[in-house]
Amino acid sequence: MTATPLSLLERLKVAKPDASDWQRLQEIYPPLIRSWLARVPGVRDEIDDLTQEVLVVLFREMSSFERRRDGSFRAWLRQVTVNRVRAFQKARQHRPIAGLGEAADQLLAQLEDSDSNLARQWDRDYDTHVFQKLLAMVRGDFEPNTWKAFQRFAVEGLPAAQVAHELEMSESAVVQAKSRVLKRLRQEAGELLE
Repeated sequence: MTATPLSLLERLKVAKPDASDWQRLQEIYPPLIRSWLARVPGVRDEIDDLTQEVLVVLFREMSSFERRRDGSFRAWLRQVTVNRVRAFQKARQHRPIAGLGEAADQLLAQLEDSDSNLARQWDRDYDTHVFQKLLAMVRGDFEPNTWKAFQRFAVEGLPAAQVAHELEMSESAVVQAKSRVLKRLRQEAGELLE
């Protein structure tokens, strides 16, 4: 009997600092975090530093992260990002330069409210971004024809019969390709895509 592979988050909870799983996290999240930080007025010159601060918190706190519901990692990441911007804003207020301003405060308050349109946009952006990154990570685990069948059937939404005809394979092979890729994605993603 083989053990069920651990998801990336489960592996990160026990990973050593130099583990390749931390590199995978670095491949997935900085672009997403940067894109959201770019929306906050007044932080443009600090985006890279703030992104690193968010990643440091993830690195430091990952072992104690507990999934409480679907989407809890996504919500946790959003809150960590908001908290780092608020800490930046607070530190900035103690310097001669003014804080980020009312527009940034309003944006952060909306982002912090899980029922706001902005938080829901974060969730959609997160899901799309992480799904695309994970697809790229697992693509090499499959034969080109299997991957093409998955893409055409599962991602593009073409009928299995049409994909089977195009790729000269059976409909059941197309459905199986989708199943195999999705299973691999669930193994890798775990709580990342809930």
